[in-house]
Amino acid sequence: MRWHYEDIDYASIHAEAIRNIDFLFYLITSASFIEITSNVYEKNLAIFYAGDDEVVSWLEKVWEPEELQHGKALKKFVQSVWPEFDWQRAYDRFKELYLPHCTLDEFQPTRVKEMLARMVVETGTSTFYKAVENYAKDLNTPILAQIAHNISKDEVYHYDNFEEAFKKYTETEKLSRSDIIKTIYDRLKMVDAEDGRLAYRAIYETLTGKTFRDEYYEEHKAKVRKFAKKYYPYKMAIKMLLRPLQLHRTVESVSVPVIQGALKVIGI
Repeated sequence: MRWHYEDIDYASIHAEAIRNIDFLFYLITSASFIEITSNVYEKNLAIFYAGDDEVVSWLEKVWEPEELQHGKALKKFVQSVWPEFDWQRAYDRFKELYLPHCTLDEFQPTRVKEMLARMVVETGTSTFYKAVENYAKDLNTPILAQIAHNISKDEVYHYDNFEEAFKKYTETEKLSRSDIIKTIYDRLKMVDAEDGRLAYRAIYETLTGKTFRDEYYEEHKAKVRKFAKKYYPYKMAIKMLLRPLQLHRTVESVSVPVIQGALKVIGI
């Protein structure tokens, strides 16, 4: 590992300055739940790629431990700022809601397409944590900025490794550019997946003891979109999404600002 969450100085967090920011609480707590459940996803990936010892070994020895560390780092942050929140009870509720959705049925039909989907996911996570880092700097919360920075770098590293596997599989499973675009698009449509909604629901129910309603999460998503417009690294995300297409640099340099502008116009 390139860093260890135990080395982070959580005691230096100025909790009083941020503990009343509900959006931050839900954002980081949800992320901690999803990250710390990565072992379930790793087991599914290991089954899907059984026989490819190089990929399975990397998933088990590198990807899973680093993803779990992300969850532990975020959990520690939540418990440092909101110690009264019963993180474990909320997480148990999240698992109850979420684990039935964790099946191989959600995977792409072929190994090369699933690797491409993994690259899309890592694009989303690396850029999400970059946005959190930018937000944390605005809040003058250096410990959260440090955690988010470390996680974002890990996710870029994971992207690079999935990309290498993707290239390996393209040697035998040929994909046209239209196939690549369709797979990227299909995976992007899953960005607003069940994990975020179910994490929010588990937190809300634990925190309030009240019945969850979908409109509560929709209100949170509106805040996330506002957050993204200010802090999200659109250029970084678009470049990562375009990389599998192997476009000429001139085409890419023209495409990035056009796509970035379009995304902002439609509110993404």
